[in-house]
Amino acid sequence: MSRSPAAKNPAGLLLRSKAHQLAEYLRGRLRDRQLASPLPGMRAWSQQLGVSRRTLENTVRILQREGWLTVTARGIRPHPTPPAAAAGRASTPRRVRWLLESTYRRQLFNYHALFSLLQARLRLQDIELSWETCPPARLRAIARQPAADHELFLLASLPPALQQLFAASGKPALILGEAAPGVALPFINADLAGIVRHATFRLLRTGCTHLIMVHIASAAAGIRSAEAVFLAAGRGWTRANVTSRILTTALDHASLQAMLRRLTASVSGRTGILVLAPVPVGLVMTTLLQNGLAVPAQVTLAALMHHDEAVQLQPPPVHYPWPMAALLRQINAAATQFFATGRLPAGGKTVAIETAR
Repeated sequence: MSRSPAAKNPAGLLLRSKAHQLAEYLRGRLRDRQLASPLPGMRAWSQQLGVSRRTLENTVRILQREGWLTVTARGIRPHPTPPAAAAGRASTPRRVRWLLESTYRRQLFNYHALFSLLQARLRLQDIELSWETCPPARLRAIARQPAADHELFLLASLPPALQQLFAASGKPALILGEAAPGVALPFINADLAGIVRHATFRLLRTGCTHLIMVHIASAAAGIRSAEAVFLAAGRGWTRANVTSRILTTALDHASLQAMLRRLTASVSGRTGILVLAPVPVGLVMTTLLQNGLAVPAQVTLAALMHHDEAVQLQPPPVHYPWPMAALLRQINAAATQFFATGRLPAGGKTVAIETAR
């Protein structure tokens, strides 16, 4: 007898449409009275949310059926009385709010995949997980809001000033990434500095004497540590004179093209290039080959923290994958402890690197 789709995928990870994922996010905002009435029109609202109009229309239909929204000729409004089931849950909310600084709003495959897996795991414990990509002004506003009972913040890729603001707010918060100096918040961190160190020495041992690290422009503490490790490795290499250069970029088309022009102009002799996610390693590889640079004979690429699909390239780069499973276990354990005891684990946990592939 054939099994149903739900039986094949009990967590529902692959069956959840974009509309259902968006509905999950909007339920949380509606539950917390964060959406003002009237809501924007379909076109403006879909642009604000970064989704297609069709996805938003399907989402609105879902929330209308559930009693969250009222749709009339005058527009869309939050229902004055939330659904009874949601109202009952709201009396004792158990929710993790994942906040991501909006610099990383593009190419978030790693975070999206982790979110889906974590959401499914937390739901088994009746804990909801919501996601919001925020500009700095929005993050500052959230940090200054009164704390809600049974609510935990998961802070991803926040610069030091915003980490400090959340620490000062007294809200329970867990940093996904490296905690900045002086920030007394627990953290769970993929060992980016360790990955950069390992990859840099690997390139040096293969004869690369010119090193370039490419990453997104960010003030995140983990990026600063990775830069320091990269430069120190080149300075400390005694077998040859090594030049090291760091290139940063935003993720829009113009910025990426400008970075790629600087990158190809910087290749000199035997060159090793470290490409940190979310900078698209496939675009770097294509540009090098189009400019007649031999990969890997002249240029060796190392892809750091990219998802597996991004490195299905020929010739294949050295790949240090994002430690998804280990991060999932640590975040789930911290959230479970918080909602069971009211306390987060003290200090931090750094997840070790995976072997390069």
